[in-house]
Amino acid sequence: MNLLVAIDFSETTGEIVTHACTLADALRAKVFLLHVIAPATPVLDMENSIEPLMPAQEQPASQEGILPESRAREQLLEIAETLKTRGIEVSAHIAHSDEVKAIIEAAERFRAGMIILGSHGHGALYHLLIGSVSEGVVRRAQCPVVIVPAGKK
Repeated sequence: MNLLVAIDFSETTGEIVTHACTLADALRAKVFLLHVIAPATPVLDMENSIEPLMPAQEQPASQEGILPESRAREQLLEIAETLKTRGIEVSAHIAHSDEVKAIIEAAERFRAGMIILGSHGHGALYHLLIGSVSEGVVRRAQCPVVIVPAGKK
């Protein structure tokens, strides 16, 4: 089985990784970590892509010498390394797209049997105006979705 684990580096990330490890161990699953960098504005038409991550020393430099997502890459690779030390097969990826679209496309591309992501627990007004990534993924996913809640246990 393949698990797609969406990482947004919120306060829920640690719990998401913990649940992903538990499920990967129990199911002997491969983990695909995904961080999505959304376009700055929905008006801009930006090209969508999913790319595998390489250690920083192997990454090509941008024209300015610093990749805009370099910190996200570093953090994602740190999480991947943690999973590897636990004996979990893992790969890390970054997508440039709308969050829901990127997660659904990655789930299809990696043939995920399950998607794991966090919920921020925003209020009703935020949800009404902005929407919910987790709700969008649940509505469109073709596989089970595990949502790790934000907040108190």
